[in-house]
Amino acid sequence: MGRRKTSARKPARNPRNDPPLSLSQLPLQKWFNTKEILKSYLDVFSKLPVLKPRYLSEGLLPEDMYEVFWNLVDQQGLRPLLFMRERYYPRMMRVVATSLWLTDKLNDVGDGEFYLRFWIGGVTYTITLEELASLWGLPNDGVRFKGGHLRPKKYDHWSGKYSQKVLNVTHIGGGKYSVGEMSTDHRLLHYMLSYLWLPRKGNHGVLTEEDMFIMRAMVEETELNWPYLLAYRLMHYASSSVRVIINGV
Repeated sequence: MGRRKTSARKPARNPRNDPPLSLSQLPLQKWFNTKEILKSYLDVFSKLPVLKPRYLSEGLLPEDMYEVFWNLVDQQGLRPLLFMRERYYPRMMRVVATSLWLTDKLNDVGDGEFYLRFWIGGVTYTITLEELASLWGLPNDGVRFKGGHLRPKKYDHWSGKYSQKVLNVTHIGGGKYSVGEMSTDHRLLHYMLSYLWLPRKGNHGVLTEEDMFIMRAMVEETELNWPYLLAYRLMHYASSSVRVIINGV
């Protein structure tokens, strides 16, 4: 018997090393041979189960009655996220989320390379922080905090135990604080934060350390980089079983 020929095994492909394509370069036209096939796909896609977003109804919170709340919202540029009504398709989002990966080379002053990366059909795509900001209609400015944990040390005085008097809250143990003693405007701010801007599971009637940290920054009129915060929340839920979709993605 002759010796069986062996072929050299190709190294395993690591899509993280693939040259990335920008989100604006998604080749939908190349995935479908004709416009009719593309339209057919989109028609099917539009009939998939839809997740309706939470949003604020126009006129529900009159600006003359909740002036402090609206000033804090506008100071951070968050108004667009309150009224965003786009529909979401959980099945398609699940495809993206299963391969979502984040590159973040943040340095001490809050600058550095950042992008989200995902794979569809063997092709690598990236979303830069600038593209996320444009997608959500938010400014790409301000201090970059990683969701209340790995933050610049010079802002540690905004953590819970240092912010109780500023927000008028009571510590109830386990890194939790009661919202009952906050002003109406601050309670509205916390509601929007925990349900709309940075949705989370758990008891929404209490503030977490992260809530305290972000609200303290907002009250003291320090601009936060919200696309950065939202991207980290998106990554958190992409790797968990909780089905929360952040507006616009």
